[in-house]
Amino acid sequence: MPKDKRTFIAFVCTGNTCRSPMAEGIFNKKAEEQGVHVRAVSFGMAAVNGMPPSPDAVKVCQEIGVDISSHRSHFIYDYQLGDFEKIYCMSEEHAMILTQSIGLPPDKIEVLHVADPYGGGEMIYRMCRDILVTCVDEILMQYKDEN
Repeated sequence: MPKDKRTFIAFVCTGNTCRSPMAEGIFNKKAEEQGVHVRAVSFGMAAVNGMPPSPDAVKVCQEIGVDISSHRSHFIYDYQLGDFEKIYCMSEEHAMILTQSIGLPPDKIEVLHVADPYGGGEMIYRMCRDILVTCVDEILMQYKDEN
């Protein structure tokens, strides 16, 4: 993570090839457009480093002007978790691992409840993307209030 004045948040899923990279891309594009000085990264609880995003994730994000094609997956320990102001988990299971196994304080974690589209078709990925857009809009409103 770069050492600058911005606030950093993270989006977390399992493999870091579908949900969390979509959320990261959507968040960063909207934050930049809205002048919000928060930057998102993403990682997976069971990710293999360096994997590209799912082709369907890339396609459905391109449909809304978000390019995640250069994303490569990151494993949880690629980052210093304490550096994040907030970590947004896609499921309760991800949050439980972060709090119970890793010991992060529960107030640094929020669960978004976004189902994994892996193995579904474009329509499932589109539905997931649209849910993530709504989540990102709600998160951005919190940070806009702080600016």
